[in-house]
Amino acid sequence: MDTYTIDQHDQAVRKLADEVARFHADQVPFRINHGPTNSTRSRDSRTPQLRIAHLNHVLDIDTRDGIATVEPNVPLDSLVSMTLGRGLMPLVVMEFPGITVGGGFSGASGESTGWKEGLFDCSVDEIEMILGDGSVVKATKGGHNSDLFDGARCTLGTLGVVTLLKVRLTQAADAIQLSYHHTTSVEKTIDSLTKLCDDDNTSFDFIEALQYGMTKGVIVTGTHVSSKSGATENLPISRFDRAHDPWFYMHARETSASHTELVPTQSYLFRHDRGAFWSGEVFFKYYGLPNNRFVRWLLNPLLTARAIYKAMLATDSADGAVIQDLLLPLETSGAFVEYVNEVLNIWPIWICPIRKHPDAANILGWPFYKAANATAGTSRSNSRRDGSASTKGELILNFGVWGPTDPTPTAIQKTNRDLEQKLRELRGMKVPYAANFYTEEEFWALYDRDAYEKLRKKWHAEALPSMYDKVRRKQADTSGGDDSTKRPQKLTWKEAILQIWPLGGLYQTFHVLFR
Repeated sequence: MDTYTIDQHDQAVRKLADEVARFHADQVPFRINHGPTNSTRSRDSRTPQLRIAHLNHVLDIDTRDGIATVEPNVPLDSLVSMTLGRGLMPLVVMEFPGITVGGGFSGASGESTGWKEGLFDCSVDEIEMILGDGSVVKATKGGHNSDLFDGARCTLGTLGVVTLLKVRLTQAADAIQLSYHHTTSVEKTIDSLTKLCDDDNTSFDFIEALQYGMTKGVIVTGTHVSSKSGATENLPISRFDRAHDPWFYMHARETSASHTELVPTQSYLFRHDRGAFWSGEVFFKYYGLPNNRFVRWLLNPLLTARAIYKAMLATDSADGAVIQDLLLPLETSGAFVEYVNEVLNIWPIWICPIRKHPDAANILGWPFYKAANATAGTSRSNSRRDGSASTKGELILNFGVWGPTDPTPTAIQKTNRDLEQKLRELRGMKVPYAANFYTEEEFWALYDRDAYEKLRKKWHAEALPSMYDKVRRKQADTSGGDDSTKRPQKLTWKEAILQIWPLGGLYQTFHVLFR
C-alpha cells in the first residue's frame, strides 16, 4: 500500500468539488472522465469533463473488520494484489483486472461469487460523493443518506461523483480448486446451476457456466484451498495469466468430464482477461491468422481485456458486434438461449448465476428498473430444490452474449432492437455497461423516471447526464415509432475509412501500443 493519506485524498476531493461548484454556478452540464474504461458506450467529447483518474489509491485495508477503503479508480487487480497478501479478497471480483471499484459500483458488475453475494455493489457499505452543487457528503447502506446510496448503485455516476468507497472483504486462500462438469443441453446446464446454487450448498465458493452450443456446456465450480494442503498436493496446476497459458474458455472446453485442478487465486480471478473471454477471436478472423498457442503468445499484448476494450473504443467498433450482459429469470432463460441460437447464432455464451438478496429492495442491476421484482415469487427463481421458499433470495441468470454481427448501421440497429424487444418479452433487463438502442420513450417505460428525477433534484444532480443520456447509442432514434430502425445515422468519413480492411485494425493496433 502506498503512503497516500486521507488528508491528501481530502485535498484532491476539495479541488474537484470546487470545480463542480463552478460548473453548477455557471449552469454548465458536465461528464465524469475516469480514464480507461471497460464500458463499450461512446463518449461525447464536446461535453465539459471532470477528470478523476488520479483518484486511484487504496487508503486502508482493515483486516480485523474486513473492509477496504479505496478511491474509485483503483483497478481490481491492484486491490486484489493488496488484499490477497493479507489473506483477503473482495466479496465479488469482476473478471477483467482493469475494471475499477467505482466502475463496479456504478455500472452493475457480477462474477462467479454472485450466486451467493449478488452484484459487486452489494459488497459496498459506504460511499463518499461530490454532489452536483459541489458539496461533499457520505452515504451508507441502510443508514445515513441511504436513498442517495441506493440511487447511486448501478446508475452510471448520474447522481454525483463517487470519490471513496468502503468495500467488504472475505477470507481467501492462495489457490482455487476447480472442477469442470460437462452438460449435453442448455436445459441441463440451467437445471444443474439451479441445484448447485441451492441454499444448502456450502461446497463451493465460485460457480459459472460456459455454453458452447445447444448440446455442449461446461459448469465450473471453485473452492478456496491451500496449495500446501495434503488433500491438494497431487492435483495438476493450471494458470491463465501468462502469455503462453491457454485462454480459459478453450481450456474449459477441452477438459475431461469431472476434471479437477488447482489454480493460483489471482490467476483464477482474472482467468477471462486474456482473450477477453473469447472476444479476441475476432482479431484472428480479421487478419486471417491461426489461433494457436504461438500466435497467442506473440500477440498477447494486443489480446488482453484492457487492450481489446481500448481498441474497440478507438474506432467505436463495439457498434459492429453484440456486446451485452443480460439478466433473466430462471423461467425464461431457456427461451432466451433458443433465441440466441436461432436469431443471433452467437457462441459461446457465459452464464453466471446472481443472487438478489431478500433485503436488497429493488436493487437489481438498476434501482429504478420497474420490473426489478418481476420474477419475485415465481416457483423456480425463489425456491429451493425441495420446493420450500429460499431464505437467501431470488436467483437470476446473467448471460454474457458477445459476438460479431453485420456491421452496417441498419443491421446493427435492427439486431439490437430485436434483442431488446425479446428481452422485454422474457422479463429480462440489460446490464448498463453496454449500449442501449431503446428510444427515449421506450427506455423510460422500463425505468421509473419520476422517482429517478426526484432523487436527482434532491441531490442537485441535474447538470449530470441522465441514465438514458449515458447508455443511448448514437444510432438510436429518439422519436419513437415502429420505423425507428429505418433511420440510423450515416457513417462519418472517419468511420467509413476505418471500415476498409485492414485500416481499422491497423489503427486499433497503433492506438493500443502507442497511445
